[in-house]
Amino acid sequence: MIKLTEDIDLTGYTLIIPSVAVGNVGQLAVDLFISSLSAKRIGYVWDSAFIPIVGPDPYDENSSALCTAVDLFCSTDKRVLLIQIRSPLSKKPFLFFKKLQNFITEKHVAKVIILTSSYSHEKRDQQIRTIPLRYIASPEIKSEFGAMFDSLNWTHLESKIDEYGRSEVLAIPGGGFAKNLYDIFVENHIPCAVLLRFCSEGDNIPDAMELANYLNQWLELFSKDASGNLLIRKPSSWRFLFGNDPPLEMF
Repeated sequence: MIKLTEDIDLTGYTLIIPSVAVGNVGQLAVDLFISSLSAKRIGYVWDSAFIPIVGPDPYDENSSALCTAVDLFCSTDKRVLLIQIRSPLSKKPFLFFKKLQNFITEKHVAKVIILTSSYSHEKRDQQIRTIPLRYIASPEIKSEFGAMFDSLNWTHLESKIDEYGRSEVLAIPGGGFAKNLYDIFVENHIPCAVLLRFCSEGDNIPDAMELANYLNQWLELFSKDASGNLLIRKPSSWRFLFGNDPPLEMF
């Protein structure tokens, strides 16, 4: 079930959704957009594929609002809808994919961008020598934005030989459900793109910053100060990503 708590016309909006993947880079990047755009929570998703959770507002320490496993946020100024996932998957989310596909069609969402990550140790020689960011795009996105991607010097994700050594395939190792969801959208002619960063587990905040900036080159969502610097605001909840500081007594 996808439940909206506010009646908003989402026609022509861009939907950004993270895939639960290595380093949680996509989710951290969505956190940056929600916080920096002051996006408003407008609904939630209930699906048995996600382990249910509830917690305090991750973006406002003074708020009495709660967050759930999958929440929807909206920036009407930028015409962007964001889905944030805070829970691991308990099973394959095919029913969630179908609900999401129907929601996008019914609400006339213009395009979908999936943010994810991939194992850095899976990179091949040509990928090691370049920046660790890649994209794949549906025919509709390529037709409309292909020239822009070329001007930005973006690199399309390279295909690889399948496990049988017979044909080339596009794969995102460690990327969670990103490729499966992308394939479903392409099959149903929903304009869609996947943006990813190669990474390893650890402090993945720098990876999320890079991925958010990568997407911002395209959509230009972040505001700028008088000097032209991007105004990116980290959510307050990030202070607790690695727990409390170690006690001084241990040193």
